[in-house]
Amino acid sequence: MKTKPILFFFIFLSAVLLSGCWGRMEVQKLDIVSAIGIDAGGDEEENIYHVTVQIINERQVAGTANNSGLSGEMPVVAYSAEGSTILDALRKIEKKSPHELFLAHVQVMLIGEELARTEGLQGLFDSLDRTPYFRGAFPVLLIKNNTAEEALHVTTPLEKLPASRIVDGLETLKIQQGEYDMSRADQVINQIQWGGGILVSLQVVGRSEEGSKMSNIEDISPEKKLEIGGLGIFKEGKLQDWMDEELSRGVSWINNDLKQTLIRLDCEGKKGGIAIEIDRSRTKVNTKMQNNKPLIELSIRSEGIFDEVQCPIDLTKSKIFDHVEKQLEEEIEREVNVTIAYAKEQKNDIFRFGESINQKDPKAWRGIKENWQDEVFPQTEVKVNVKTYIRRSGLRTNSYLE
Repeated sequence: MKTKPILFFFIFLSAVLLSGCWGRMEVQKLDIVSAIGIDAGGDEEENIYHVTVQIINERQVAGTANNSGLSGEMPVVAYSAEGSTILDALRKIEKKSPHELFLAHVQVMLIGEELARTEGLQGLFDSLDRTPYFRGAFPVLLIKNNTAEEALHVTTPLEKLPASRIVDGLETLKIQQGEYDMSRADQVINQIQWGGGILVSLQVVGRSEEGSKMSNIEDISPEKKLEIGGLGIFKEGKLQDWMDEELSRGVSWINNDLKQTLIRLDCEGKKGGIAIEIDRSRTKVNTKMQNNKPLIELSIRSEGIFDEVQCPIDLTKSKIFDHVEKQLEEEIEREVNVTIAYAKEQKNDIFRFGESINQKDPKAWRGIKENWQDEVFPQTEVKVNVKTYIRRSGLRTNSYLE
């Protein structure tokens, strides 16, 4: 019976201590950051980083039931500042913005080319990764031949928030064409620790003075826009080179990231006369040591359908399917081998084959780890085996062309 008063006392005490909203933040007193851009600052000591944030104008974006937003107002506002660290620059931005910056809803981070080439990425994520309100699930992109600040001043049509337009557009492109797989902040950190990696890039196209104006999204054809700039490869945290579209797709083949893509093949003397839509693909990587040397085997299995035929071939015959499948296998193998040769030339294991070797044979990996990038990887044999299956010809069998 004596335990009941004690029990009630602890229940009462818990209700007092555990209730309430300690550490709460009112939404009305926060500036929600949708995108952050980082460029090289004007001083190598005190102002290393030039940081730009894109803040959501909640009144314009939310609107009301009868009004999609306040006319005449931009859906986002951009502020910039320089600092010795990223957090230092963010604190300076808070002196310009009405409220405290809220970083938990950052949708994308952009990095200017100059910073990526000179300072690199090593120092960008430490302070942000330690901040409790900063999540690492957002993608990180490069800005080719321009600054992140310039990119964050581009208004986008069809989507009020430029950050949402960037991320949604790249995700759609990844599914449809297969060349560009965005890397999240936590994945970039792993790439830095590995020593090599890749990042998708954007480039600013058009008249720079028009990009930040409302008129840029009022015209049927915007004066300024953001477009895909290819893949940038990193070594030791710094931007090393740019990859073109074919090399970018080769990376997707090798890394098992390809979901869907379109491949054109020659047909009856017509260049690119056949288009094959790949709608399923899987790549397996097998590594082993042979004669004390690493051997990497890639096995690619892909399925597709005829998407377009611009030459007179008879698709009712199985031998035509067999012939085109052979062509397709040769084309995929060529793309993959070209990409591997490029990576070897750059002495950069962007595919992280070394990790596979480490998982398979840790003892052997310890013996080659120190010289892997510059000496061992460029000399490593990579065997590519491709098998494709064309399942159907679509709604039409033979082409109407003769």
